[in-house]
Amino acid sequence: MTIDRNALTAQQRLAVSRRALVREMNGGAAPELPSTSRARALNAAAPEGGTGFLEHFAWAKVGRKVVERWWRRHPANAATQLARPFLDRYAKEQPVKLVAIAATSGALIVLVKPWRLLSVTAVVTALLKSSDIADMVTTLMQKNSSLPRKDDQ
Repeated sequence: MTIDRNALTAQQRLAVSRRALVREMNGGAAPELPSTSRARALNAAAPEGGTGFLEHFAWAKVGRKVVERWWRRHPANAATQLARPFLDRYAKEQPVKLVAIAATSGALIVLVKPWRLLSVTAVVTALLKSSDIADMVTTLMQKNSSLPRKDDQ
């Protein structure tokens, strides 16, 4: 459903944008509103969770699943899973310090340029070695098992 933004008042546009922000922060779930006619109208006028640009391509879904599977098996994912509770608590207690640490770390990475120390081959090897690429390819091939194989002919 498209919304004619010019037909809405400033308060209605603000309410629609707030709902979109709350929906995004809730992981796509719509927040509960009081059941008034105005709230129902704003709920109907709020934009739905849209499709991204890449969703229009047939290969995007397969590519996304491959990347998600690769990330689930990557050792860095395990490290982030272990660090997440600590970072969540730290972000609630001292958000300014966390942002300052992140900014300082980013500036140091840009100044030191550690990517110049590694060759492209080393980076590709580290990415591919840490995940089970052969298993991913095998799984993808099994999903397309309806295709005739060369051995069957």
